[in-house]
Amino acid sequence: METNGTPNEPVRIELGEALGANAGIAAQCFTIYVPNKDKVGKEIGNQRAWVLEALDLMTRFNGGATAMPPVEGAWRNEHGETIWDHPVVVYSYLKPDVFFANLPIIREFLHRMGRETNQGEVAFEFETRFYLISVYDPPASGEES
Repeated sequence: METNGTPNEPVRIELGEALGANAGIAAQCFTIYVPNKDKVGKEIGNQRAWVLEALDLMTRFNGGATAMPPVEGAWRNEHGETIWDHPVVVYSYLKPDVFFANLPIIREFLHRMGRETNQGEVAFEFETRFYLISVYDPPASGEES
């Protein structure tokens, strides 16, 4: 919504139409934080593989995904130590029916990433809520722990 210069007189504008968008809109965003360090501050060594898997997963379910360059972050581990890290933020706007139908696959990825990279917590966002997973599902039968 924009105004015509007078604060009390809003003018409604269809932004998509005004800019020539014709492929619809997506309003819900899902974001995964892919770590580069484990819960004691040790480099995990395979962050790129996890980023590529997250991108592939979200592209399959949502039609596309974006990974931001590593950002700088800090968090406190269970021992009260500050861990400085560079997570990669991978996000995708949803195709809700397909995304929600595949939540078990997304859950498996998040829990496996947490286990295999020795995380204290795995972080993800949905819309405006930030979630943390700290207890991971056991490996599926036949999967390495």
